[in-house]
Amino acid sequence: MDIQISEAVLRKALENIYNKKFNVKTDIEPYLYEAVRDIFNQATDETFVSSDHDNELRKQLRHSNEVFSAFKVHRAQNDMAARLLDSNGNLKPFNQWLNDVLPIASHQCGSWFKTEYDTAVLRAHQAADWQQFRREQDVLPNLKWMPSTSLHPGEDHRQYWGTIRPVNDEFWNEHRPGDRWNCKCTLSSTDEAVTPVPVDDVHSEPQPGLKGNPGTTGETFSDDHPYFPKSCNDCAFYNPKFKDRLKSLFTNRLKDCYHCPYVDGCIDRSNKDGFKLTHKYKNGGALYIHADTEKKKGDYKAIVKIANDFAKEGKIVRVTPRVHYKSDSYAKIYGKLIGTRYEKKCPDFEVDGKFYEYEGFIKPWSKKKVGRMLSHGIEQSSRIVINNTKGCSDRFIRKQIMARKHLDEHAIKEVWIYEKGKTRLFYKDGKFYKNNGGK
Repeated sequence: MDIQISEAVLRKALENIYNKKFNVKTDIEPYLYEAVRDIFNQATDETFVSSDHDNELRKQLRHSNEVFSAFKVHRAQNDMAARLLDSNGNLKPFNQWLNDVLPIASHQCGSWFKTEYDTAVLRAHQAADWQQFRREQDVLPNLKWMPSTSLHPGEDHRQYWGTIRPVNDEFWNEHRPGDRWNCKCTLSSTDEAVTPVPVDDVHSEPQPGLKGNPGTTGETFSDDHPYFPKSCNDCAFYNPKFKDRLKSLFTNRLKDCYHCPYVDGCIDRSNKDGFKLTHKYKNGGALYIHADTEKKKGDYKAIVKIANDFAKEGKIVRVTPRVHYKSDSYAKIYGKLIGTRYEKKCPDFEVDGKFYEYEGFIKPWSKKKVGRMLSHGIEQSSRIVINNTKGCSDRFIRKQIMARKHLDEHAIKEVWIYEKGKTRLFYKDGKFYKNNGGK
């Protein structure tokens, strides 16, 4: 996956910092925050894409990504804002300041961001694997430490390669693959015999940010990472009323950044981008509709119905408006499309950070309109929902998809069918799915 933040989004964020469009001390820059959050969530979602067992864990990891992203962006924006003034206390010209902060932006949004993303992918896999280990414990009671797949593995883990201990052994609380940045060691469940702990075994401290087992904590990164404050009183987001602050002094308030209402409040303020929550489900799914969405257009009801079907499956769904590509709203809502083949486009809705386009048809119906819906849809997004209420055969739709895939293999990633009020998956990542009645 390309994890680069687009130049347009980064530029907009830097302009907001320079022009003091928000309080850099107590809030977070919304464009940069959304871009960072979505990339970390992509790391999580790609791991849990086919899992129905671990939806609750997936939600916890996504929320931890939101919190981690908030602190990451807050650190970056304040490091950059600290360079706004010259030695005489005067505001630097924008281009001069831009050159001064480019090393910070390059590090936080480039090389180090790539390391964080790669580690987030590894940690998500570890979390999913741990759930699987626990489910299979009756059959495969032990875990085996597998050798690193890295070209240059760290020496501190080498002595544990091949070690086999029970799933619930205290050993795994003291040593664990993934407690080093970019560590590529893994665990494998097994019924092989338990082995002794290495003779020169010493309890190893995880590197900052990698404490704890993500499979049990639900945290992609731990809050001992340098982005996080040492205590609540050191936190820029912690702003309780006077009585609450006094109370915390006498109760020795312990920081819990991933369950903090003040951090969540800051994130909510950043997310106030015109979307209103209309449905929320117990499985974590939610449907948001933007205030500027044109409710009078003919396919509005169908789009909302389809979007809600995704929300019922535990997805976070946003019905998006049509806005001008030069507007601030476009960068806020469709920032991920800037710099891609879909820049300037406005797909109909977003599901867990991925955009979808709905295509209906104008009466009278004809089979040729299936092809037209696909052709028009792929101009807006590689993920399409087409209206097949008239019941065109799956075989015919399949031929239409394959004809367009041959022209451009990247044009179509997903096709969903909407017919008689139900939505069903038809095609995804090169695989066709049989009619499942909308389930």
